[in-house]
Amino acid sequence: MKKDSVIEHIIFDLSEVLLTGVKDTGLALREKHQLEISGPKMDWAQEKHPLLTPLVKEFFHGTVSEDEYVRDVVERYPQIGDSAWLKEHIRENFLEVEGTRDVVIQLRNLGYKLAILSNHAKEWIDHCEEKFNFQELFDTRVYSYDIGASKPDPRTYKAVLTQLKTTPEKCLFIDDSDINIAAAQALGFSTILFTTAASLREELREIVGDLDEV
Repeated sequence: MKKDSVIEHIIFDLSEVLLTGVKDTGLALREKHQLEISGPKMDWAQEKHPLLTPLVKEFFHGTVSEDEYVRDVVERYPQIGDSAWLKEHIRENFLEVEGTRDVVIQLRNLGYKLAILSNHAKEWIDHCEEKFNFQELFDTRVYSYDIGASKPDPRTYKAVLTQLKTTPEKCLFIDDSDINIAAAQALGFSTILFTTAASLREELREIVGDLDEV
């Protein structure tokens, strides 16, 4: 059963919460090739790595294609390999975060309305939805490429509220970025900083009760 709570909607980040991929792939490439990463760190990223070129924001906002983005990466870091290899390598490394799907299913069974709010690119989402079918678990999904803005921009949080037809006070937001969490808190969301599915389950118990009973 739900505990007494005003929370009606639970909003999940995608990368490093539901799926691994870009971060782990980028960090592994950085270490393998001992790359010196140029440019500033992305405001929403935890670390710098070669997949976070300045063009990645345009890719995530839907204004450049996957091919344009990948070509930019290999031009900056030719040690990595050619465009065709990198494109396939990134896709192969999208994997589910162990345990999160089970938590999502149990929350859905408890009657919560679920959403995804993610900084991501259309081509990658198309691939991941075909591979993992996670979209079937969520009532709505808001991606940066659809709205031309990425977290921690307040417009992203407002976009998901509009789709859910709700207010921040009725929402719990889950993300692995402390910057994105802080932005959500400033707008009035309850939040959980994601580290592992096990720790997420423990924190959710304070809100929804014993998930293991569902």
